Amino acid sequence: MLQFAYCVYKYRMKNLVFLFLLVFSAQILGQGLQFKFNQDINVSNGKGILKNPWAGGLNAAQFSQIDLNGDGVEDVLAFDRTNQKVFTYINKSIIGGAIALAYDPMYEKNFPLIENWLIVCDFDGDRRKDLFTSTSAGVKVYRNISVGPNIKFEVVSEALFSEGFSGKINLYVAASDIPAIGDLDGDGDIDILSFEPGGHYLEFHKNMSVEKTGQMGLQFQKLGDCWGNFIHNDCRDILFGVPCNASGNSSVALHSNLSPYQTMHTGNSLNLLDLNKDGIKDLLFGHVTCSNLVYLPNTGSLNQANFLKAEFDYPTKNPVSVPSFAAAFPLDLNGDGQMELLTSTNAADNGGYIQDFQNSVSLFQFEKGDWVLKSKNYLQSEMIDVGEGASCVWWDGDQDGDLDLYVGNAGIRGLVGVRASIFYFENVGTSLKPELILKTDDFGGLSKLIQGTDIRLSLADLVSSGRRQLILSIQTFLGPEIRYFTSNSSVSNQYKLAGLSSGDRPLFTDWNQDGQVDLLVLEKSGRIRSYDRSFSKILSSDWGGFSKKTDWVLQSFTLADGDLDGRLDFIGVDNFGRLHVGILDPTTSLIFWQSDANFESFNFGQKATVSASDWNQDGLMDISVGLSTGGVQLLQNKSMSELSSNVENSFIQIWPNPSKEYVQIITNESGTYEVIDFIGKKILAIVQIEKLIPSRIDVSRISKGVYFLKFTSSKNQISLRKLVVD
Repeated sequence: MLQFAYCVYKYRMKNLVFLFLLVFSAQILGQGLQFKFNQDINVSNGKGILKNPWAGGLNAAQFSQIDLNGDGVEDVLAFDRTNQKVFTYINKSIIGGAIALAYDPMYEKNFPLIENWLIVCDFDGDRRKDLFTSTSAGVKVYRNISVGPNIKFEVVSEALFSEGFSGKINLYVAASDIPAIGDLDGDGDIDILSFEPGGHYLEFHKNMSVEKTGQMGLQFQKLGDCWGNFIHNDCRDILFGVPCNASGNSSVALHSNLSPYQTMHTGNSLNLLDLNKDGIKDLLFGHVTCSNLVYLPNTGSLNQANFLKAEFDYPTKNPVSVPSFAAAFPLDLNGDGQMELLTSTNAADNGGYIQDFQNSVSLFQFEKGDWVLKSKNYLQSEMIDVGEGASCVWWDGDQDGDLDLYVGNAGIRGLVGVRASIFYFENVGTSLKPELILKTDDFGGLSKLIQGTDIRLSLADLVSSGRRQLILSIQTFLGPEIRYFTSNSSVSNQYKLAGLSSGDRPLFTDWNQDGQVDLLVLEKSGRIRSYDRSFSKILSSDWGGFSKKTDWVLQSFTLADGDLDGRLDFIGVDNFGRLHVGILDPTTSLIFWQSDANFESFNFGQKATVSASDWNQDGLMDISVGLSTGGVQLLQNKSMSELSSNVENSFIQIWPNPSKEYVQIITNESGTYEVIDFIGKKILAIVQIEKLIPSRIDVSRISKGVYFLKFTSSKNQISLRKLVVD
């Protein structure tokens, strides 16, 4: 009788355990991926703690001011032309004191996609600054409809028009240019200055809204043939005294066409400067083929601008000198009523790697009647900025139990040409609370070893050692080259891989979850090729079906089980820098895309790269993004998972359990595991496993029954967990 009661009790408990595990697994499967920006990790460059380490880098930055959080203080927008991305900084400066800008990405999701240039200006007089940006050969306008700290914009004009001499015309602004927008004639509304298509003389588009409707708006009229009575021909050749008649019959076009030094390339940057605050606007001017910044003082009046001379090297004491296309942005950053001057290049790319994108933003302050240079790498020195084309991974390369950060770049021009390198930041904190310090900007002496560009980093056990290696692909004159670093070594090893073309991006990953490393290659077109086990034969030329994507092109991707549901998540960024997440079916290589506003709120700009690592060691895979502007941004995985919450207090987690197909395991220490039966017989041989990296076990070929998973940590601690094969 007692034996019968015990059997009944055992049967009931077994079913209760089964029910619990079933519910537990369902809870795991039901959780969705959730990410949020994380800026909590301190980073030191060896000289001090960086103020905004995760701000993402800057290359060719355009600056403006707008109140982002509704506190009445103007904050700062930095729009980078090279990756078409807005960066938002909260202004924490004390009036008249030191300038203090704190990067806060939470506002960026509220901005539309911006192209080529960005100017903020209040066109309707509601004291909320609106957005002016580029559209096809013209100007697009967004109205600011923010309420308090909830910043928001709506399109008010897809393209501006101006009343010309013979009817309405498109208000032309070349995509390569930055126009000047502001109150030029002192009547209280905003006017627009832009270069004509040849790039020689300025057109003045006066705002006629008040005159025609009695309200501020966007009705413009072109006045005269040109503005300011000058013709621009070359970097140091400006012809003054050219009359800008209002009749439309002046000789301005003749002057520009006859000049033997006329500029052959369009591309001009403009901005307005009024240091003496008399309302008469002077000009700051740069050109795409020129390294200098030009200052043109306006000797005219509000109603009739007139320029008679130019300072071709401005500011006088410390003139701006960039490889090409200087641009300047006067701003009052600390609210003291006195302008600061931020300058940068306006180059859309870095052809020939002539730009130094680690030192491309300068800050000047006006002191005792002159501009004083305060910084040649303003904001850039306060963040991780490896130049351009950042690609990052977290890897325990020194085997001390925590993850360090490695960041590759596209290349920096030096004495021996353009060389890409890897920046190594050592984790000197703990595994749960990382703190980073820059140890070297050329890990493994790679730049001395290879004349290559455009490094891409990833992690995989490429040589079947039981531990992942740091893998890099680098573009060389002979095509892509693959190298890898093993733990506790700064010596790179070459890995021969045939069949790669220029621009191909290989990723070694077990996408079909059979326990073996596979090869996927991302092409420039956004398609992915998959290969057989030998990495020599193409199995699919369109893995994942990316050729069918018509609205976006894949730029970078990674695979990880982000929510610990036993299925791989495909995490990618497209050509605009938007995040896309889907669930991968390993049997068909189909991706089931997930629609979630959480993913859509992130925008990392063009040419971003993505990787997955559990950098805070909480059991959940986080996302690290390398931006083309040379910086790194972190997305912390905030998905709800009981597995991740239990992993800190338990050596090993197994799910789903029972199972008849596969189980996932995750351990909080590196070590080995094996599957044994009740009498200790090995059912599955010893397998190495890395700390907090989920491992998948195929149990479909194991007979039904109860087994044990034996885990032995690197510290020789042993843990047993029951495994039920159903």
